[in-house]
Amino acid sequence: MEPNTQFSPRVLLAIDDLRLRRTNEAGLRSAGFAVSAPSDAAAVTILSESFSPDVLVVDTEMHDTDSRPLYQQLRNSTDSYMLCIELGGRERARVEILRSGADDAVSMPVTADEIAARCQAMLRRPREMRTDWDPVQQSVIALGPLTVDTGRHEIRFGDTEVAATRIEFSLLEHLCRRPTEVASRDALLESVWGPNWVGDTHVVDVHLSNLRRKLDQVASDMRIIHTVRGVGFRISNELLDAAEQAAPTGIPSSLRGKADTDDANADTPAVDTSVVDASVVDTVTADV
Repeated sequence: MEPNTQFSPRVLLAIDDLRLRRTNEAGLRSAGFAVSAPSDAAAVTILSESFSPDVLVVDTEMHDTDSRPLYQQLRNSTDSYMLCIELGGRERARVEILRSGADDAVSMPVTADEIAARCQAMLRRPREMRTDWDPVQQSVIALGPLTVDTGRHEIRFGDTEVAATRIEFSLLEHLCRRPTEVASRDALLESVWGPNWVGDTHVVDVHLSNLRRKLDQVASDMRIIHTVRGVGFRISNELLDAAEQAAPTGIPSSLRGKADTDDANADTPAVDTSVVDASVVDTVTADV
């Protein structure tokens, strides 16, 4: 019996092999999922937005038009749960996949029943975005040229809007509400993902790296997020200086954290660069 697709959890299959795709499509439908299973990467990219999947099941051998692994591109554009299927059976590859932002990873051979069970398990995890409204908190946070509008869910640098996923927006909001403090990965996970998050803490680095890349496109001459090695992340002194100049009564310099005069190594986040996508590493280590 076909599931009621209006209320069933939605799974988007991005699997290149026709036989594997059809097998998993049938298995997921039998488990009660509404499934979309396009045959090419371009269609997957479009459906990742229009289909609004709850879970993405992605073959790691599938690539986008720039020959980049598709799962990496999808992680940059969607907050859906992601299960990656690694065809080579390599344990190290699964570690790399998880540290690049996937929520789960399996190697072939794997049955359609296990794929469906793993999708169900992910959906049982609380993945709520923290949206508690506090009437005392300001809805528009302005730090110099950077504005975070929680009411409109909009980030702007100067006159330019910065497109961001829900997770990226929430991470930046957390940092901007506490611009003089360093936020640890655990604090960011609890604030954005909720206290019951289960997974690799380096997922924070992946999403912040994607956000930094987007901010760099509009603020190439200013660092926005500073990495405090071995501790966490905070708003950079460059941005705080700009905010202080724009509003003399703004953030006193005595309240700011350690000045950005550390040596170059201090700006290098504690990421195992041997296992993170090269494009992510370039962005993180540049600490833009």
